[in-house]
Amino acid sequence: MTNVLVLEKFADVYARELEARFPDLVVHKAATMADIAVDLGVVDVLFAFGIAIDDGLIARARNLKWIASLATGVDHFLRCPSLRRETIITSARGIHGPAMRETVASLMLAVSRDAARLAHNKAAHRWERGERWPLLAGKTAVVVGIGVSGIAIGELLKAFGMRVIGVTRTPRPIAGFDAMMPTARLAQAAAEADYLINVLPGSAENRGIFSRTVFAAMKPGAVFINVGRGETVDEAALIEGLRSRRIAGAGLDVFQNAPLKPDSPFWDLPNVVISPQIGGYFIGYEDQVMPLLMENMRRFLAGRTGEMENVVAH
Repeated sequence: MTNVLVLEKFADVYARELEARFPDLVVHKAATMADIAVDLGVVDVLFAFGIAIDDGLIARARNLKWIASLATGVDHFLRCPSLRRETIITSARGIHGPAMRETVASLMLAVSRDAARLAHNKAAHRWERGERWPLLAGKTAVVVGIGVSGIAIGELLKAFGMRVIGVTRTPRPIAGFDAMMPTARLAQAAAEADYLINVLPGSAENRGIFSRTVFAAMKPGAVFINVGRGETVDEAALIEGLRSRRIAGAGLDVFQNAPLKPDSPFWDLPNVVISPQIGGYFIGYEDQVMPLLMENMRRFLAGRTGEMENVVAH
């Protein structure tokens, strides 16, 4: 008997599919950790977003054989000291391209067209054309992190008529990108950017990579967009650059600590657009990730764990 815990706001959706396809499973549902009713010691499989778990849960789930991350990132799981090496971790890598490219485009346009002013004027019933807004066409976008999402972002920005440069640890030609640069030359790439876009995952080697040096290299009119991980950014250096107008603005979907604290300086910076970590939070998410989860479950139950997709080494 295999016990599965689905820890997610829409746990019912996943549970219905699992029960329909695999009637021998025992499926437990919980919207939050506080709602967990099953003894974690009997759980074999966990479906969850990493942000919803802590090390205490992993420690109590002593028979856990497989964690299916519902997100691309698995860093929350990997940071748990109680995670056992024999526990398989899979990610949802591959489904986020459309969502992330649309999130990046919305943040870029919100900053460039001063969406906050438009919203304020609408609330005040004020017709004010203001300054002319800058086109994206003809500008240079530097995309840092060339996985599925980074490639999708580059393709869309190229369609906007932008010059697109990719930054990656494994430079290689990719359709839609005008150039590729190694991560070691991030500051040099940042100096070319009108829009510097972070799509990097959280990892030890990426921590603080968007440093004071990188922000100092940017043009005064440039904008920083972050849809990667908050810990990849030196936030003090970014705030300093935004306050001094050393860079023109930022569109931020992720932060070092979420939710963003009420006293964070980011709230009061007029040149910052804040998005509350909703880049991958789209309608129909379950439909997109379900085929991957169901195929991996089929292989897991058949004992073909070596054939499971998106297995993450740890």
